[in-house]
Amino acid sequence: MKSSEKFAVIGDPISHSKSPQIHKEFGDEFKLKLSYDKFHTHSSELVARVDSLIDLGYRGFNVTLPLKEAMYKIGSLRGYDFSARSKSAQSVNTVSIEKGKIFLDNTDGIGFIKSMNYPHHFNLHKKKLLIIGAGGATKGILGPILDVHPMSITISNRSFEKIALLRERFNSPLLSFNLLDDLNGDSNFNDYQNTGLFDVIINATSSSVTMENSLINPKYFRHAQLIVDLFYAKKLTSFLRTATEYGCSNVMDGFPMLVEQAAESFYIWTGLKPDTNRIISKRDAFFDNRL
Repeated sequence: MKSSEKFAVIGDPISHSKSPQIHKEFGDEFKLKLSYDKFHTHSSELVARVDSLIDLGYRGFNVTLPLKEAMYKIGSLRGYDFSARSKSAQSVNTVSIEKGKIFLDNTDGIGFIKSMNYPHHFNLHKKKLLIIGAGGATKGILGPILDVHPMSITISNRSFEKIALLRERFNSPLLSFNLLDDLNGDSNFNDYQNTGLFDVIINATSSSVTMENSLINPKYFRHAQLIVDLFYAKKLTSFLRTATEYGCSNVMDGFPMLVEQAAESFYIWTGLKPDTNRIISKRDAFFDNRL
């Protein structure tokens, strides 16, 4: 790696992003001089933004919502190189640029799996999972989750359209699909014991951003071993708050996943593996603007 390299993250919105602080911490750990910018980029500006970052000599950049699948399409049209995991998700969150060669990857899934180390080294193997949402976030994490061989994965979404796309892309006997309305139907928990259907419940929707009410009947939280919201914030999201109110003490937001996927991106760019535990342990500093 050169004495000073330029990196960035693009998305819409982008002002909330903690990635610049995280990558600065990574750089400091290895005494690297690097810059990490954030650029608000509307979907209509994506092609121009990609070309600009390449022309300006950026070494790599991250792609966040809602541009990940569009970045994959651009890469396909241009004949860029893809990792197997970005092909599986048909989504890109990491772009590496080296000597004019462009490589596209998706570190969300490995970031999610590694985030299971917090706070209790949780193992998804042989667990019954419920994932709420069938959009880009689910596509990014589903392949790596399947690789650790859970007992089953139920994916529940408001509409059939995205479910159909997922079913087509991920052909696994471990997967089942239903609509949220059907999941929440009274017949599913006439008997109190029947609400212990899932060991792990993952919110992969943007509901925490829009502050909607709980997506599922909160009785499902009672017997779950772990509740995860992929959204992150300083305080508990409404989804996680409801889970704790219904007796689940093991809850986690998306901050550990954010740090782990960032570390994987950093490794792709530099060949160096940061100490993610050090970052995650001082998460409050990121939300209090002390970094």
